[in-house]
Amino acid sequence: MPDVVSDEGILAILEAGRWAPSWTNTQPWDFILVRDPVTKDKICDIAKNTLLIVNGGSIEGCSCIVVVCVDPRRDPYHYIEDGAVATQNMALAAHSLGLSSYWAGVFDLGKANGSMEQKVRELLGVPDPIRIVSILPIGAPAYGKTGERKSLRDLLHYDKYGNRSDYLKLQRD
Repeated sequence: MPDVVSDEGILAILEAGRWAPSWTNTQPWDFILVRDPVTKDKICDIAKNTLLIVNGGSIEGCSCIVVVCVDPRRDPYHYIEDGAVATQNMALAAHSLGLSSYWAGVFDLGKANGSMEQKVRELLGVPDPIRIVSILPIGAPAYGKTGERKSLRDLLHYDKYGNRSDYLKLQRD
C-alpha cells in the first residue's frame, strides 16, 4: 500500500498530541513514530493475538503507527489519562485530515508478563519506568462510517443526573 500519510500530515497529528492538555501542564508523554515496515508488521502480529482489536478492526496496512508512551515520574497521578488525551487529540487530527486511525489501548495495569504492553515495550526498547498507553495506527480509511452517534438529548442531564427538562430550551436558544 502506498504511503498515504504525508510528512506534513504526520507533523500535524503529532503536534495535536503535543498540545493535548495535561494535569498542571506536566506533558508526561513521548511519542514513537513507527514507519519501518518490519516493525509495523511485528506490532500488528502482537496486536492480532489480543482481544484489544475487536469488531473487525485491524492495523495491518497502515502507513504508520504512533506509540504513545508516558512517564509516571512526571505525573504519578494522571499520566494514564494524560496519555489518553494525547492519543485522542492525534486520532481527531488524523480524522480531520481525512485519514483513519484506530486507537488500541495497550496499558496493562498489572504490568503482566506477556501483555501486549510488555511485548511492544520490548520490541521498541522502551525503558522502565516508561509505560505505553496506546498505539495509534494511521492510514487511509478502509471503509466508511457504519454507525450513528447517540443523540445529545440522550446524553445530556441538567444540574443533576436524570434531569433532561431543559433540552428544548437549550435547543431554541
